[in-house]
Amino acid sequence: MTTTSYICDKWIPINLDMKDKVTVILQEIANRYKDPDQVRMYMKKTPPIEADGMKMDRWSDESLGSGFTGICLLMGQLDRLYPEDGWDIVGHQYLERIRMIVEQKGVYDLSLYSGLSGILLAIYSLSRKGTRYQGMLDSLASWFEEAVLHNLVLCRKEWGRGQLQMSQYDAISGFTGIGRIAMLFSDRPTMHTIWNQTIELFQIMCSDRTWNGHPVPGWYITTENQFQKNEKKQYPQGNFNLGLSHGIAGPLAFLSLSALNGADSLPLVGDINRLSQFIHHWLVQDTEGVIWPGRVSLEEWVDNRLQPESTQYYRDSWCYGVPGIARSIWLAGQALQNKDWIETGLHAYLDIEKRLYRKGGLSSATLCHGIGGLLHLIQRMYSDTGHEQLGMMRDRLLEEVLDMFDTNSAFGFYDHSLLDGRLTEVDEAGFLNGSAGVALVLASLIGNESPDWDAALLIR
Repeated sequence: MTTTSYICDKWIPINLDMKDKVTVILQEIANRYKDPDQVRMYMKKTPPIEADGMKMDRWSDESLGSGFTGICLLMGQLDRLYPEDGWDIVGHQYLERIRMIVEQKGVYDLSLYSGLSGILLAIYSLSRKGTRYQGMLDSLASWFEEAVLHNLVLCRKEWGRGQLQMSQYDAISGFTGIGRIAMLFSDRPTMHTIWNQTIELFQIMCSDRTWNGHPVPGWYITTENQFQKNEKKQYPQGNFNLGLSHGIAGPLAFLSLSALNGADSLPLVGDINRLSQFIHHWLVQDTEGVIWPGRVSLEEWVDNRLQPESTQYYRDSWCYGVPGIARSIWLAGQALQNKDWIETGLHAYLDIEKRLYRKGGLSSATLCHGIGGLLHLIQRMYSDTGHEQLGMMRDRLLEEVLDMFDTNSAFGFYDHSLLDGRLTEVDEAGFLNGSAGVALVLASLIGNESPDWDAALLIR
């Protein structure tokens, strides 16, 4: 197996003038998070998310995406920046709320964004590189290990029968996110076993399977396994999801990071190749640069041709856009020393500049589908490559984010969300769609060391 030991730990912070401006705003935001009970109380009163005729709460205590758990990542980064300012104590208060939930209700979801994987990352982020919370980590990690090993056996059987669902493999809910946390704690023998078994599980996903008598790539998602009703209508024959949050760019990033962190097997090389080639095949050279569709329908795959509407209404988001997909291709190139994939990933990032005049189609400052996420991924690529064009893009996007800060917002930044059929500014406290995620991006930019928290985004 030919791989490289590149580990993505370089970091290029912003200049001193920008640091002063960011520091003032960061302090304002951070002060709004000092009381976890007040944060929770505010979010419990916030109107739910409306999507596909359904309403979903914007807050879940144990959630990395929208609860105490994700805010722990912010407290950990603030503690790294200002170790004498007591952010570790505030972080401890958030961890105490999580501990009480685990003890009272239990947490049986294993996922990164709603379950135990995220909680383990949160504890690690506050542990000062493993020197604190060892008892809590060991207890929850042991529970996690037992449950994941059981689920691996079940998924191996289901996937082997062709019963694959996005929520089983993706970064948000599935084994992509779970495997990334196992990799983080791979000094534990059982975690190391889980990491390796997750790599082996993805071999099933990366093999062809039969659907209606025809061979299709194993990551094909049938109509009934789409998340939302409108997706089922849009893709009546099912589709192939390319995004980093829910699609195959997530497993590709996980497998590539596994290779970069020392996993060594010939099937791993083959799986990285197969996923990379599929994603690379659906690259579109648009008038505004390289883009990818978020999904490829079964009909498009059979015809080997995208429909024009597949690349309309494009957004440069982490979850489904160029930043996430191109990063996975770039990581694959680094893992297998494939210059074409490295150049494709970098070129796709440089092309984002052509779309900055409309902010990449993004409207809020948040991580998942906002400018904060785009800013952080460009910062990560700039730090890894040193390409000056990316540095200029980073600084331009940083100004955009800072201009969105609003003192009238409960947490500093608004998310833009549909309420009663219209786009509305909504206060969100959490990591994925809220101000905590934006603050993490800002806190990282003024630090001199590569942050750890963006392992949650599967970009390192």
